[in-house]
Amino acid sequence: MDELRVLLLSASLGGGHTKANQALAQLLEAQRPGASVSYSDYLAYLHPLQRAVVEVPYTAWLRYYPAGYRYFYNWTNRPGEPKAITAPFGWAGLPAMRRDLERVRPQIVISSYTAPVALADAARKRYGYRFLNAMIVTDYEAHRHWARPEADLIMVATEAVRQQIAANGVDPSRIQVTGIPIDPRYTDLPSREALRERLGFEPERPVIMLSAGATGAYRSHAAVMETLGRLAIPTRVLVTGVRGGPSVEQVGRVTVHRYGYTDAFPELLGASDLVVGKAGGLTVSEACALGVPMLIYDPIPGQEEGNARYLEAAGAARWARDLLELRTLLTDLLIDVPRRARMGAAARAIGKPHAARDVARTVLEHYGKVEKLETHV
Repeated sequence: MDELRVLLLSASLGGGHTKANQALAQLLEAQRPGASVSYSDYLAYLHPLQRAVVEVPYTAWLRYYPAGYRYFYNWTNRPGEPKAITAPFGWAGLPAMRRDLERVRPQIVISSYTAPVALADAARKRYGYRFLNAMIVTDYEAHRHWARPEADLIMVATEAVRQQIAANGVDPSRIQVTGIPIDPRYTDLPSREALRERLGFEPERPVIMLSAGATGAYRSHAAVMETLGRLAIPTRVLVTGVRGGPSVEQVGRVTVHRYGYTDAFPELLGASDLVVGKAGGLTVSEACALGVPMLIYDPIPGQEEGNARYLEAAGAARWARDLLELRTLLTDLLIDVPRRARMGAAARAIGKPHAARDVARTVLEHYGKVEKLETHV
């Protein structure tokens, strides 16, 4: 069997795209031993000025003016969107992508962000490359930018997302419901009780995981931590993904464990009773895989608000619209253990812990069909 070469593309606008690709790589290598998997950041393909046009407004909007980003998200999520917004998808960064394609010579290119799908297709057409051009949608609501007609295969979290993308003009036969790929460790973690014992946590004391994103840019981080610190119920709060080494701090009746960037996130999440904070697509997928309910506050406008709506409708989360509601819901959920258990069961019911395996299998099956067709041409 010839060596399979795969190029995985993400965008460093958040940690979710990269985590999805890393999870998928493990299962591709497991299902196709000897496969060579390479990674690239789409933003690294761009000229510094082009990259600034993407990153600076996005970061500024989310930190200082989220309503502006919500307006932009909704404005571009309609058929009348100016072509000037999406036209650069097909040329910005093309020389750098070509260098990567020459280096890797992939038979499969998989993107967990929208723009590189169009760019990869432009490279195929202009330079004659032949590869499967696939995409993973990493949220539970699909902006129309995810509806990429250039993709040979689009893998999505739910049937509702499949229908949204099809409604925006993509052939439904190209869209497969697989779930969002997460670390395969989520399929065989020890029980919550065993994880707590391993971490030295008391079995009866509630444990909360703060969801603040991998980049540390969650604008409500301080407000949520202050709210947690005022809890009257003895609680442990786990904080990951922020700079600084491991530390433990007592704030009132709350013990705050800071882990910095850690590879033990699955185990920490598995030991938790509740996730509090933002609603990134990967965090949502991981929490649902383990049956951990969420209390969402100040999600990113657009995509994370869509994730929050999805979880609330499924009964797996509550979305606090202000700090007063956050404090009320937080206390209620810590006290009402049966209610929390019902939400956890609802989360587990929609979870897809084996999504990375299913995505890898779908990609390899699709590639096999394409390979056979080309062999007989």
